Amino acid sequence: MRLLLVVAIIIIAKAATFAQKPPIKFGDVPIEEIQMKVYEKDSSAAAVVLTDFGESTIAYSQSEGFQLIFQRIKRVKILTKDGLDQGDFSIQLYHDGDSDEKLINLKGITYNLENGKVVESKLKNDAQFKEKYSSNLNLVKFTMPNVKEGSVIEISYRVVSDFIFNFQDWEFQSTIPVVWSEYRANVPEYYNYEKYMQGYLPVTVNEQSTSLKSIVITTNNRTDNGGTGFSSDKIDYMLNTNRWVVENAPAFKEEAYITSYQDFISKINFELSFTKFPNRPINKIMGSWEDINKSYVESSDFGGEIKGNGFLKKTADEVTATINSPEEKALAIHAFVRNNFTWSGSYRKFTENPLRKIFDDKKGSSAELNLLMGSMLEKIGLEVYPVLISTRNNGFIREMTPVSSQFNYSVILAKIGDKQYLLDVTEKLLPFGMLPERCLNGKGFVVSKAGHSWVGLSAPERSRLIYSVEGKLTEEASLEGKLTLERTGYFAARDRKQYLAKEETEYVKNLTDVHQIEVLKSEFSNANELAKSFKEVHDVVATDRANVATNTIYFNPVFFNKVKENPFKSEDRKYPVDFGLSFDQMYILKLTIPDGYVVDEAPQPKVIGLPDGAGRFTYSFTQMGNTISLINNLQINKSVFNQVEYASLREFYNQVVAKQAEQVVLKKK
Repeated sequence: MRLLLVVAIIIIAKAATFAQKPPIKFGDVPIEEIQMKVYEKDSSAAAVVLTDFGESTIAYSQSEGFQLIFQRIKRVKILTKDGLDQGDFSIQLYHDGDSDEKLINLKGITYNLENGKVVESKLKNDAQFKEKYSSNLNLVKFTMPNVKEGSVIEISYRVVSDFIFNFQDWEFQSTIPVVWSEYRANVPEYYNYEKYMQGYLPVTVNEQSTSLKSIVITTNNRTDNGGTGFSSDKIDYMLNTNRWVVENAPAFKEEAYITSYQDFISKINFELSFTKFPNRPINKIMGSWEDINKSYVESSDFGGEIKGNGFLKKTADEVTATINSPEEKALAIHAFVRNNFTWSGSYRKFTENPLRKIFDDKKGSSAELNLLMGSMLEKIGLEVYPVLISTRNNGFIREMTPVSSQFNYSVILAKIGDKQYLLDVTEKLLPFGMLPERCLNGKGFVVSKAGHSWVGLSAPERSRLIYSVEGKLTEEASLEGKLTLERTGYFAARDRKQYLAKEETEYVKNLTDVHQIEVLKSEFSNANELAKSFKEVHDVVATDRANVATNTIYFNPVFFNKVKENPFKSEDRKYPVDFGLSFDQMYILKLTIPDGYVVDEAPQPKVIGLPDGAGRFTYSFTQMGNTISLINNLQINKSVFNQVEYASLREFYNQVVAKQAEQVVLKKK
């Protein structure tokens, strides 16, 4: 018998590279880039990425097997002091258990022109530090030395990873302009990745090729009689290579009402679909949504938490002992967990600690608190399902890509009679049936033994804000009277949070500063009654609310909550407008004008509508005797507007701004 010992593995051909040389060489910065004063394609740019080059290669080593090696060289020009923060860098490293990605060969140089000479400042080894970002991600952070206006910054590093599934995505676009962004991928045929290009920029270069490569395995053969010999085995494989380039990418500028910029920047994403090694069956990695559903239903730290944890039944029964209605029981349990437990601030989809510990500590992550509530609801006989979601800052779910890593949060779906409720207990000032605004993002994945489904994550009701003013205008241009604010839905939750987080005097002071008024007296209602509207009434005096000329007074009757400028600046928009909710904003005025004056000019009534009833603005001005009345109401009837609808939405707001800017003219009799 012979014992087979591998003594050497010789890779005949290393990972393929393209005929083109890398577009950048570390340490070789043209003097023109150091002397550069402005970026011609965007003269307002505070900094510009001159070159960003990355390459990912799956390579084989004798000691480690297949590994994923990512290398990057990035060069940035600082143009103004507003671009100095481009000298701060953060590199993500994945880890799981005792294994983690390794950052090696980190180098950095800052180039400055001083007295006509190029001065280099090198990044020191002790300038970097590591911090935990999440349960599976660490960040290595560092700041480049001697960064100032005019600097060129250059960094280079490699990341070596055993996590083949964690293929590096690549962003071609940034918050500053990018002159040249290039990414290359070298992948043996044994690994199949789905690739998803996103964004709105054209790809200048998109090259693909395959080439035949070989690995020769040399082994030392020990025979039964103690002799030795060598033999070689040759393994041929196809290497798949890709090269992508985007040139002159403009800065991605975040506009109003966007979820996550990660959803819209030009970027390529990778997901490991399957592996197929010689003489082995295909190993599916990506699977299907039903595969994911099955794994989550059976998971002890997710679906299993709902049916398990029998110790919660006693508390659930005690909380609902005097209640008969299933809906009222659900309300009581939701309130019990919301009021008696504290959210740690961690976004999680799984539990990391036993629910017994969470129950005793009265504190936990989003998943731990929500699954604890879900388990209590199940203990009183309600139909309950855990729901996986992606929060707004985490980005949209790609339904065509069945990958659970897209999710970062979990909530509960409770079905009671013919109604269903999405529940979360992390926010103490959100009532039953309202998810935190961070959760209002597309759809959620409902996990069930009967099979998965999707549920919309929209606001359950409209949010309303009413400003009501009843008072008088003096000849000295002062407004005196009562200001009433009333809110429901998310508007109420936002302001309740501000009110209860401060002393009342501090809250009122903030009101006076924002609206430039003097508050004489205040009264608040329903601050802790979450199912009711949050209301405040103030006796106020506001000076300089009109322009007074000889026998004439000019004033804008929209004293509060005016849309002063259009939030949509760009003429066109490449991505949706996402308000997160539908809403009404109403302003009501009943004003007595000074004795001896009459209305000489007044705004005319107007109604502005968006196509298909998506929004509406009404403006109604009336006069009776020496009292004028104004009602205007801005209604947005859906939460998301696509790119095609942007032009009409922008024009709608243009007209709202113009109408609310109109003035009333009073003349002395």
